[in-house]
Amino acid sequence: MRVSYQNANLHGGNESTLLRFTEDGTRVCILVDAGDGVDLDELLEPDEYLNAILLTHAHIDHYRSLGANLRHNAPIYVSPGTAAVLEQSLPEARKDNDLGDIDAVLEALEPIEEWTAILDELAVRPVPAGHAPGAAGFLIRFRDRTGSTGVDLPTADNHILVTGDFTVRPCAGFPPIPDAYPVDIDAVFLNASTNESVTETLTDSIETILERAYGGSRVVVASSSLTGVHYAVLLGRIAAILERPLPVTLVGQTARVYKALGLDIPGVETREVFDDPATVVEQGRVTVAGPDSPTRGSAKRLLLELHDDPAAVFVQLATGSADVVSTVRCTTHYYEAQNHPPQAAIDDFVRGLAPTHVVVKHARGYALNQFQCRYDSCFTWGTDDEKIHRLYDDEWVAPGWLGDAAVKKIRQKQWEANLDRAFDPTVSLRLERQTLEPAAEGVDIEALEATFSASVSNPYAVDSTGSTATERSETRTESDDGEITVAESSSLDDPSATVRARVFGDGDGETLLQLLDRTELSPGELVDVSISRPDDDE
Repeated sequence: MRVSYQNANLHGGNESTLLRFTEDGTRVCILVDAGDGVDLDELLEPDEYLNAILLTHAHIDHYRSLGANLRHNAPIYVSPGTAAVLEQSLPEARKDNDLGDIDAVLEALEPIEEWTAILDELAVRPVPAGHAPGAAGFLIRFRDRTGSTGVDLPTADNHILVTGDFTVRPCAGFPPIPDAYPVDIDAVFLNASTNESVTETLTDSIETILERAYGGSRVVVASSSLTGVHYAVLLGRIAAILERPLPVTLVGQTARVYKALGLDIPGVETREVFDDPATVVEQGRVTVAGPDSPTRGSAKRLLLELHDDPAAVFVQLATGSADVVSTVRCTTHYYEAQNHPPQAAIDDFVRGLAPTHVVVKHARGYALNQFQCRYDSCFTWGTDDEKIHRLYDDEWVAPGWLGDAAVKKIRQKQWEANLDRAFDPTVSLRLERQTLEPAAEGVDIEALEATFSASVSNPYAVDSTGSTATERSETRTESDDGEITVAESSSLDDPSATVRARVFGDGDGETLLQLLDRTELSPGELVDVSISRPDDDE
């Protein structure tokens, strides 16, 4: 058997690939993802037919040209989660994008969970990928029964792993890409998008949302539907860990995707349709809407609702190029929330699998070039062309541009790496969602607990003297987390009553005070504030 690959949209996102499997005059063509700029009319020869499409997840940069390239009754293999999301996302996405015949796409979707045969000697199956709810990579298994001598002899199975966009951490409870497999991985098509600050951004953005919601602000989070679902389930779980209720409402398309995935998180509710934006935002509530740009959709409507409210906050979680909010009176925050692994995690992943080939995808220019000599124990294909490159021909072959000495050195390193490769015959490749653990997903849950789980004394508790906390005087010192000392606490009926507060800030000039003692103040009420600190010797 001969196996080759061809970059299908080098000048788009370079995430799409055309794979060819040829034996005894029979050729199978498989398209992996259908991103911007894929044109099968240019890629397929006159005698070639499309046999299948593997779609890794429901981000539009991976399916934008799906309708235009669907042909020859080819099935579109997806995970069950991605199929459910696409049924909701495609009709919505075509309002602002030319997606071709989406009815034909929906008919061609074929959710799979196990090995699915394309030919007797060729099969595919999805594997977890993290990255986004429902995302999956794919294993491709082929068997070459005709050796170089032409004698029909059974040989061991060969395996190609297509990662798609992936993470080494779970996403909304959906498992990450496995770092070990029950089979040898011979070749990896590696999506090389990275994000060095992914976990820091995740924690920082969640902390901002919690600060403002627990402080009584109206909070709107604008994001893509899948990112919105990810954050909603994390917020629901974190609120449970903190033992502090946090109402979360998903609206519009985000609500529909949440329901399509069959999610049911305590504290999270859905409103697919709303006539009045004021009915889905309120003090202390987090409302999640799409898209991540405030110029259209539910995000636009809700931003208009918050526009003139200085106590409200609008948080953008951008996964691509999004318009940044400006000229509004409400507080705004912008986070780049691309869920990709850091470079070190990719390196560990590749070295653990010890494949013969690594084909670098979803990268261009410098990002692509940096992989050329990154791994010395495998053949790295970081090609920036649309030529057909042969990977296998009765055996795994070396790139033609390498000399004999370089090939020999790499093959020696391959042999050494295989002694320690990640191989686990018991590992599960199932796609089922797992128990949601925010720490496993990269959230610094200990930092959030330190900030939001501090015990607050009941100001109306009666002590042994019969006095309440609001009636008796007390002196408190400033703690390491920024609590303001109260020199004297008096009845809250007194307009000048002193209460405790904790100081928050975003490091960019904004300062928030969270009242730690119970008061009769109403959210949105304007008050005069006098701040005092303890003396250094107290």
